[in-house]
Amino acid sequence: MNNNAFNNFINQDFKSLSDWFSTLNPYEFTFVATIVGGAIAPLLTTAQQNSLGNFFEQIGQTLETISSQAQTNNAWLQSQQQNNDTTSKDIIDLKIQIENLNRKINNL
Repeated sequence: MNNNAFNNFINQDFKSLSDWFSTLNPYEFTFVATIVGGAIAPLLTTAQQNSLGNFFEQIGQTLETISSQAQTNNAWLQSQQQNNDTTSKDIIDLKIQIENLNRKINNL
């Protein structure tokens, strides 16, 4: 593997590219992908097209898997926070009920 080429690739500003993609509506986004794919394909053999296409699909699957797990973790954390909030409220309610019962007992 050519380390220079890899380092040049890895040091690209992918966040800015992703930010730009995020500004596109679904039709523009699809159009850009179609144009890029159509522009790259004639420069490659069918084996290279297949290999590069599979590579891009794997990148997509990896990004989707990471994103999906992050969403799952966030949902779980929110659920735990809601459970903690409910438990805290229940404890406060129980303390109030105990205080009320103690007042009733003391008034007897």
